[in-house]
Parts: sequence; structure tokens; C-alpha cells
Amino acid sequence: MSSPPPAKTQASAPAEAGLQDIIVTAQRRSENLQRAAVAISAVSGDTLASAGITRPTELTSVVPSLQVAPAAGPYALFYLRGVGNFNGNALSDSAVAFNFNGVYVGRPSSTTGFFYDLERVEVVKGPQGTLYGRNATGGAINVIPKRPDFDKASAEGNVEYGNYNALRLDAAVNVPLGENVALRAAGIYVRHDAYMKDGTDNQKDGGGRVSLRLRPTNTLSINLTADYFRQRGRGTGATPLGLNPDNRDGFFSPAGQAFVNGQVDQVLGRTMVAQTTPQFLNNSYWGVSSTIELNTPAGTITVIPAYREGKLDYLSYSPGFYIRQVEKDKQTSLEARIASDETHPLRYIAGLFYYDESNHVPGSYINQQASVNSNVADQRTKSMAVFGRLTYAIAPTFRVTAGARYTTEDKSLDGFTTAALRLCTRPSSFFPTYVAGCPTAQPIAVSTAIPSVVPTPNFNPFIDGTITTLAIGTYQGLKAKRASFDRITYRAAADWDITPRNLVYASYETGFKSGGFFQTVDRGVFRPERIGAWTLGSKNRFFDNRLQLNLEAFYWRYHDQQISHVVADSSGSQILATENVGQATFKGVEVEGRLLVTRSTQLTADAQYLDARYDSFVYSAPNNNGGRDNGTACATRGTPGATYVIDCSGRRPPNAPEWTINLGAAQTVRLANDGKIVGNVRAHYQSRTLTGLEFTQVEYQNAYWTADAQVTYTAPGSRYSIGLFVNNAFDKTVLALATPVPFTSYYAGALRPPRTFGVRAGVKF
Repeated sequence: MSSPPPAKTQASAPAEAGLQDIIVTAQRRSENLQRAAVAISAVSGDTLASAGITRPTELTSVVPSLQVAPAAGPYALFYLRGVGNFNGNALSDSAVAFNFNGVYVGRPSSTTGFFYDLERVEVVKGPQGTLYGRNATGGAINVIPKRPDFDKASAEGNVEYGNYNALRLDAAVNVPLGENVALRAAGIYVRHDAYMKDGTDNQKDGGGRVSLRLRPTNTLSINLTADYFRQRGRGTGATPLGLNPDNRDGFFSPAGQAFVNGQVDQVLGRTMVAQTTPQFLNNSYWGVSSTIELNTPAGTITVIPAYREGKLDYLSYSPGFYIRQVEKDKQTSLEARIASDETHPLRYIAGLFYYDESNHVPGSYINQQASVNSNVADQRTKSMAVFGRLTYAIAPTFRVTAGARYTTEDKSLDGFTTAALRLCTRPSSFFPTYVAGCPTAQPIAVSTAIPSVVPTPNFNPFIDGTITTLAIGTYQGLKAKRASFDRITYRAAADWDITPRNLVYASYETGFKSGGFFQTVDRGVFRPERIGAWTLGSKNRFFDNRLQLNLEAFYWRYHDQQISHVVADSSGSQILATENVGQATFKGVEVEGRLLVTRSTQLTADAQYLDARYDSFVYSAPNNNGGRDNGTACATRGTPGATYVIDCSGRRPPNAPEWTINLGAAQTVRLANDGKIVGNVRAHYQSRTLTGLEFTQVEYQNAYWTADAQVTYTAPGSRYSIGLFVNNAFDKTVLALATPVPFTSYYAGALRPPRTFGVRAGVKF
């Protein structure tokens, strides 16, 4: 079997003969997207660049089934068809596996910095329990960079300037160093001013990547890659949702501070105090990996050793309270597999996977005015898996597949947590007739340096009427938390070529995400989650290869979903806990269409209908933010000032809109000088979407449309190009994430970008 070709878009016939084919590697072998019996969306690197995508949160605009929201600091929250979870610290994992250049990236805080000089991004939908395994209950995202080219030297550069003083510079150079050696280097710099009036939601990123490709023999190829990326600026901002989000005030603006100063702190016994300490990002990431491919008579052997590090140092106020985090993440991984060729009736893939990750958190500090938490943690994860998949062609056009994966994980957590709670002890009543009992109480001061101790406890009321309690949880040495998890996941599938251009497939696959820990004075352990998914699909080309119509129906059952949110532990402290919350059902239909109207006109459409329900969803909250008195149907049990138990069974999960639709049109006008003008229009629709976990009305983003457009002139020979672009042309304000602010009754809201526009130019040699 010959070595798999570099991932790229290939034409199966001249352009006038029909639509181009896209080659993908989602199933660990190179294959035509239209022949891959799996639900997958592929977005080319050119499309990503034209859409201005530099961060994972922006993928939502080009893949309807994918929702990615910004969270505190560098964190991104991934949901595929409603399956996902809130990942807010180093102890929580995503339910959607993120892979760069074939390497699994474990931390949701480390998924930025890759979106330049790309071949494509593949989004595989549904659990990938056999070929991907770890933390792929919702699916997988594969970011695939361009490989060095042996054939010719080339260089390209692009510059983009727009409103908000936005500047993007990216460049790449490819240099053959011999017949069988090539080097490719690429880099990016991105900046823009704040989208929020308070100076937050800005961007200042930069990074680079170097790849060396060798072909020592006709049967052996080696690709070495090293990358580096850094984040600066203020990071993700948020605004009080009691203000008009269209104004994008932010918490540090005069309007935001005035709003906060008028809100009641239910525990401290006075009004809130607006914070003024500015937030910041000072994060960096780097990694090295190698992809080694050896062709043998038994099949292609692929070995991918990799090492990655992330260093986080940030202060964020996006959830409505301060989070100060210092963290160092290290991961070592190795995947080895063998894949047979496609010429025999029996085909196979078999492999081993090893993953070793350490998360060192010398300081994590959360300040909520009446409560502070100071944490030190060292978490270690060791994961090993063996997997295999067999496909047998019963007939040349009909195949059956069976696969399985055994995963075992060992996790440990050493560290301690200290939490202080400042309470007003004077008589007072709470909602809805709250009267401040301690109007002169002093909030616990914010510290930009992570404190090693928290305020001294004092059970004799101060002159302001408050007491300060202290709780300490230690899990070190013999008391360290330890847990092991293992699971067999499997796949059964069949696919049938009705004609050479019409494929029907069906599958059932399971997924598994291991349990883990969270920091609290209590036990702080959560169970694994699992999912089972039925899929029935069809991929088709009609009318002389000019119409592509792909359809898929799916039915998923999700058990023990892990939800991370703010709760009160037994000490009364507000913590970010992860809980298992019963089960949910996701079912729906997705239709993807492409139509080549003429040689110069192409239309695209992608629509997904999703019926999603929590069959059982019961959780706890430190106040009644999820109760009926806030306009939801969730049943609550509890008393004012205490922890509430909230039952939202039967509700639609967050980030699971009923309808998502992407529409697109591209028109090419060829000029007499052999140059061309290309115009592109994209539109994205999304029905009403829940952006938080409390099911309050303020957490819902109403249905909306956004539209992007660009027009580009390309000179003869495609050497030069210049164009104009606009994204979110109608300046729609879209809520991406809503978070309840503890001890009070208002919410913080993170927003997607406003209207951006500008000019971009490129050159190729």
C-alpha cells in the first residue's frame, strides 16, 4: 500500500465536469468524503481564512452542528449536536475530542493557536469510541495543517486590516531541500481592539509552525512538526445581562459598574461593589510531534509520538467574579496503528494509544466578594487503549464493519483547597423583600497575586456585623484522591454503494468519557459518562456530478452527563463542581447540499433539525437562579439563603438549537486578462438557544440570522489578490454564554463578535 497522500482537496475530473471531491482522513485512512460512511463536515483552509477564523469559537459560523462558546480566560466550550459540557478549569475535560495534526490535545484551554496555514478542518459528528476513544462522546474536531511539498519552492503571505484596528498577518514558505526532503514554515499575528466598551474582548495573538518532511525510502516517510503560540490582551469579556447587551458595556465600563453597585449581595448583607482590577491573558503553548509512515505488505504502519505544553497565567472576570489562574499542563502521547489497503475483501485497522498528562496548578484563586477560594492542585492522568476495526466486503458494493476499543485510565489529584465565607449575621429577610443587614460590610479584597492563605476566620461579629468562616480540604499523600476508570466501546456498521455515486450507510457506536475530581472540602468525585448513537445516512451525487445531497438521521442516548457549574459545598463556599445529571436523548436530521449551477456559480446549504431533551436532569445551585420565580418551568426545592435542588427534566439542553442553517453562494467572473473576481455570501441561522445551565429566560439567545460577504480580485496566475469583506454584516448581538453571579440575582453574558469589516490582500510566489 502506498503512503497516504497529503490531505488536500482533489478534483476527480476537470472543473467543468462537476463538483470537486474532498479527501479526508477522519477514519485513519485517506478516502473521498463522499465514500466515507460516517457523518463528517469538512471545511477547507481557504474557507476558514475567508471567514476570518483564528479561534475555535468562530467555527460555529461554518459548521451548523457545532457550538463553541468562549469562557473565562483561554477556555473554549465545545458542543456537537447538544453533547458537550462546561470546562472551566484544569480538572475538567471536553466531550468533543480536539486533534491537531493527528495529536489529541487534552486541555480545552489549549485549543487555540492552530488556525492558519491549514489544509482543512474535519468535524466528525457523534461518538468516536473506537478510532478516537478518549473524551469523544460528542465527536471529534481534526485540525489538519499543510504539509511540506517536495515538488517546488513556494511562498505566500496575506495581510488583513479592518475596523477595531484589526490586523492579521500570516505567511508560509515551502522549500524543497532535496528530492526527498522539504521544509515548510508558517506564522501568524492577529490583533484587534476591544469589542466591549470596557476594554475586554480584544485579541493579541501570535505564533509559528515549522514542519520538516523526509522520504528516506519509497516506503518510509517522516513528518516532523514544531509549533509555538502565545496569547496576550484582556481576553474574553462579559456584560451584566441586566443591561442592554447591544451596548456591549462590559463590567468595567461606567454603566457596568453602576449596575453592579446597585445589586444586592445576599450573603454579605449589602450591595455589590463593582470591581476595578483589570483582567489579562499571559498564556503560551508549544508542541512537537512526528508522523512516521511505513508501507509494508501487511499495510501502512503509522506512529505518532508527541509532546505538548501549555502555560497559563490569567485573570478573568467574564463569569461576573474574578478567576486568577496559574497553571502548567504537560502531555505526552503515542499512537501506533496499522491499516490494510483497500484491495482485499477483508480490511482492518488496529492500534495502541498511550496518553500521560500532568496539570500543575500552583495557584488558583476565585473571588466572589463574600467568598474566596484558594487552590493548589497536581492532577495526573494516564490513559491507555487498544483498538481495532474490521471491514468485510460481502460483495464489491456492500460492506460490514465491526470495531472495539478498550480504554483504561488512572487519575490522581494531590493538593488542597481553602475557602473563606464572609456572612452578615444581623437579622434580615431575603427575596423578594431583601433588606441589607450589613450595609458597611467589606468584601474580601481582590488579589492579583494568588494568596497562599485566605482571610483569618472570625466567629465574633466585626463592627460591620459580619463573621468570616474558613474551611480547608487537604488531599495529599495518603489522602490524595485516586480513581481508575475503564470501558469497552464498540461500533457496528454497514454501507452499500447503490451506484458509484450513491452511498447508504448505517451504524451504532458507543462513547466513553472517564470520571474525575473537582476541588472542594467534600469528596469531589464524579462518575464517567457514556453515550450510544444510531446513525442512518446517505451520500449522493446527481446530474452529471453537479448536485451533491447528503442526508443523515441520528438517535443518541446520553447517560450520566458531566455538568460543571457553581454550587455551594458543605462549608457554604461557592465552588465549580462537576456532577452527573441523569440522561438525555438527542435525535434529528441533517441535510447538506452543494449545487454547481454553472461552471462559475455554486450554491451550498446545510440544515440541521435537532430534537433534544433531558430525560433526567437534577442539580443543585447556591440560590434560586433556576426556579419558577425566574420564569422557567424547573421545579425547585429549598429555602431562601440555602442550596436549592432544581429539577429541569424534560427541558432542552444548552447549546442545542432546534434549527441551524448555513447557506452560501459563490460567483466567479472571469476577466479577459485571465484574472477573476470572486464573490462569496454566507448566512447562518440559529433558532432559540439556551446558553447556560439554569434555564432562566435571560440565558436564552433568541433566533437570529447573521450574514458574511466578501469580494476578491485575483490577478492572472493567482499571484496577487485583493478583496473586501464584512462579517456579521447586520451587526447582530449574539449571546454565547450566560453565567449566574453567585450570591445575587443577575447574570454575566459573553457575546460573539460584532460586525467586522475590512480589506485583505495576498501574494503567492
